[in-house]
Amino acid sequence: MHLLNRVDDVEPGPVDRTGLLGLYRWPEPSGRAVVRSNFIATLDGSIQGLDGRSGSINTPSDHEIYALHRALADVILVGAGTVRAEGYRAVDLQPWQREIRAAEGLAPYPLLAVVTRSLHLDPAIADPLVEHGPVIIMTTQQHDEGDVRPLLAAGIEVRSHGRAAVDLAELTGDLAERGQSRILCEGGPRLHRDLLAAGLLDELSLTLSPSAVGGGGVRSTVGDPLPARVDFDLRFLLLAEDQTVFASYRRSTSPG
Repeated sequence: MHLLNRVDDVEPGPVDRTGLLGLYRWPEPSGRAVVRSNFIATLDGSIQGLDGRSGSINTPSDHEIYALHRALADVILVGAGTVRAEGYRAVDLQPWQREIRAAEGLAPYPLLAVVTRSLHLDPAIADPLVEHGPVIIMTTQQHDEGDVRPLLAAGIEVRSHGRAAVDLAELTGDLAERGQSRILCEGGPRLHRDLLAAGLLDELSLTLSPSAVGGGGVRSTVGDPLPARVDFDLRFLLLAEDQTVFASYRRSTSPG
């Protein structure tokens, strides 16, 4: 991996895993949530491959950065549509990821937080046969005990935030109050759009896969236009040996 620009006191040049750790480490907790999104896109702007999944446009270097993001997060935040499309399960980690978490003073596994209005989720998302982190479902107040019971029986926590739609500000504030302020959003594009619209997205990590797929692939946001343009400042650029580019952005505090 090669750093292409100067970042703080880090000069351009080769970067090992220790250097990557320094680049991707979250800011020190300040009592509020810090939300980072992580997406991969093709050269022609699609976040999906020809099979309709993001996994088919991944590269070896993206797998490593994806795993590093997870190793440093308190929470993996994801929409229910992405859970169903990508086959998500509660988070398990490789030994090197757990070593990083132990050194950083983090819980052994990040929490998987799923945002859903419908509760249309398979309780098997929390596989009892695999050691993994906890799962929490973030939904609305419109569900009765019968809707929630199968999830609770699988050991999944269910919390209500908002009535007609999930209140993302309340949700992220709730997680921060629980001491889980490092929140990594892995999709989907509607949740990503809603975080941007609510002014809750602090950092955006974008992987540029060296490929093109054509077709009508989805962008990293879908839905209505944002109430106002959201600007970001570039933090760093990395180039991997497999020609994948990694860009890290932080929400701009300068007037637009």
